[in-house]
Amino acid sequence: MTHSILMDTFAISIVIPTYNRAALVVRAVSSALQAMGPDDEIVVIDDDSTDDTAQVIARFGDRVRYIKAPHGGAGAARNLGIAAAKHRLVAFLDSDDEWFADKLELQRHVMRHRPDIAFCFSDFAVRDRSGRALSHYLRNWHNDPRPWDQILGPGFRYSSIANLPSGRKDFPVYVGSLYLPLMTRLYIGTFTLLFRKDLPGGTPSFPVDLPTYEDWQFFGELARRGPGAYLDCETAIQHGHNMPRLTDADALIQAMTRIKLLERVWGSDSGFLARHGNAYREVIDDQQQRRQFHAAKKLLKAGRMREARAAFADIGEYPLHYRVLLCAPGSVVRMLVWLVGKLREFVPAS
Repeated sequence: MTHSILMDTFAISIVIPTYNRAALVVRAVSSALQAMGPDDEIVVIDDDSTDDTAQVIARFGDRVRYIKAPHGGAGAARNLGIAAAKHRLVAFLDSDDEWFADKLELQRHVMRHRPDIAFCFSDFAVRDRSGRALSHYLRNWHNDPRPWDQILGPGFRYSSIANLPSGRKDFPVYVGSLYLPLMTRLYIGTFTLLFRKDLPGGTPSFPVDLPTYEDWQFFGELARRGPGAYLDCETAIQHGHNMPRLTDADALIQAMTRIKLLERVWGSDSGFLARHGNAYREVIDDQQQRRQFHAAKKLLKAGRMREARAAFADIGEYPLHYRVLLCAPGSVVRMLVWLVGKLREFVPAS
């Protein structure tokens, strides 16, 4: 177990929300136990699982605090975890993912060294369903080609503030405001996040009415309250599996949800809009176009040809193969959609 000689004010509450993942949550909890310090705590929020999650967690005894909650989704479970957390610092670990043993030690030192920052996060690795390991995967999430000193701010070497854990190579830490960048791209994996509860303006809450991206709204509110730090190293592994994820939502739902969270966070900030109103309107317009396109595509896939043709006519420019399909009868389009779905069943999942 990784222990750091730090003040109690840097103790961490580790919140692990879970729902029907008894087969996966043991790995997550075990990795948290390896990473935690002597004053840290683990809180598992069970979102009313119907499997044997309670029995599985009970095997850890008093090392884990278990809270069974009414089913309310990931956002509600995380909000309950924040409220139940005893410590000022809170870290989330998804029940299907895994931490490296030195994750909390690294982040704890950064938070101690920079009392001005509201949160910190890091890169992560992915192990897909075939067992293939993919390193430094965060860049595949945000797809921002800029270096981190341009995205966030100037960096410093971790070794300048603390000794490196055994086996860990030195890496840069970048500090700055992520508020504007988060409006356009998702830079944070929830399972790498560590944040302060006692922030100016209070601790943000996760929305409970969004079908996806509830973490994106939370990150935006968090970045609005203060600067963040990015540790340019891997501290966690995201594991692939066949169980549902919130990120599985279809493209139309994603676009509609993006519009909602944009309006709630950046669109409600008059000071931000006074400085970056044009950038905000460009993002909103882009998401509106995406929503319109995916709504039209959904009508086409359903074979509702008259409505689909009208919807695509409103869009104006779209790929040629959609123009071809719009000339076909609805029964033909529905058959093609069915055939494509059957073909995908034979394609190995990544």
